[in-house]
Amino acid sequence: MIPKVSNIVKYYIYSTLNNDCFNKLNKTRKDFVVSVLWHILSIKGRINFLQLGRFSQSSEQTYRNQFEKPFDFF
Repeated sequence: MIPKVSNIVKYYIYSTLNNDCFNKLNKTRKDFVVSVLWHILSIKGRINFLQLGRFSQSSEQTYRNQFEKPFDFF
C-alpha cells in the first residue's frame, strides 16, 4: 500500500480516537490500538491474531499479550 495513504488513514484513526480515555494511554499503547484498527481495515477476510501478526511488523504473541490488557473501547 502507498505510505502516503497509510499516513492519511492513521491520521483519521488518531483524530477519531482523540478523547480522554485515548489520551491517557502511553505512546506504545496508542500505537498498538491504531495499528490494530489499521490492520482490521486493511486485511481482507478473517481477522485473528495469526493474520494480524502476518500482515504487520508485530508478532502474533504481541497481539495476544496486548489484548489481555484491559482497554475501554466505549
